[in-house]
Amino acid sequence: MSAITPRYSMRLRSSVPAEQRETIKLQKEKEKKEEANRPFIQFKGKIKYIRDFVECAIICDHLVNLADAAADLLIVGFDIEWPFSFQTGSGKVALIQISPDLDTCYLIQISDFKSVPKGLPMFLAHPKVKITGVNIKNDIRKLSRDFSGFDGDRIVENCIDSGVLANKILPFQQRWSMEKLIGYLLKMKISKDNKVRMSKWHISPLSKEQLNYAATDAYASLLLYNELKSREEQQDN
Repeated sequence: MSAITPRYSMRLRSSVPAEQRETIKLQKEKEKKEEANRPFIQFKGKIKYIRDFVECAIICDHLVNLADAAADLLIVGFDIEWPFSFQTGSGKVALIQISPDLDTCYLIQISDFKSVPKGLPMFLAHPKVKITGVNIKNDIRKLSRDFSGFDGDRIVENCIDSGVLANKILPFQQRWSMEKLIGYLLKMKISKDNKVRMSKWHISPLSKEQLNYAATDAYASLLLYNELKSREEQQDN
């Protein structure tokens, strides 16, 4: 087999005219350059950073009231962060990011909490709330493992995975990451700098870089959902 394969590969290559191969090469170089020059997505709205248990309870009650008052579903951009060590593995969830709209992001640092306010799981399980993100169900399952009080199965029912939604709406299917979705749908990039992504999310207070990174993830989750639903509506019309 090893003697046949090279000759077979050479025939395939030679069957493509030299001019066409050059055109394909130039097109790929152009696409690569365009991707490199894409702007970074960045949340520019209001970040509300919460570290105090009582303040967290107040914000969660506010979010529950927001859901209660919603005329229809309240779609929320969502993400979580936790520390990771190559020696000890994944730590407990340290930060929860919630974007109820494109102008506001709540960053709730729960790393020092022994428990969470009842309003937080109540909000995430609210019948009018849908939380969206990439691989969002795995985030909820980790959160429910790390902290008591979360009905993981119930909250998972409120999840809208952007990757799954994309495969239903877009003309082709693949395994989507947030970076791929942002590149394809928004023609932008998102920073995944390991210095921030794998930083010490459990140590308070978080740095400005950490806050911006975390808020952008939740914001991007909501933005991607809105873009996907917009494309779905265009297809229906």
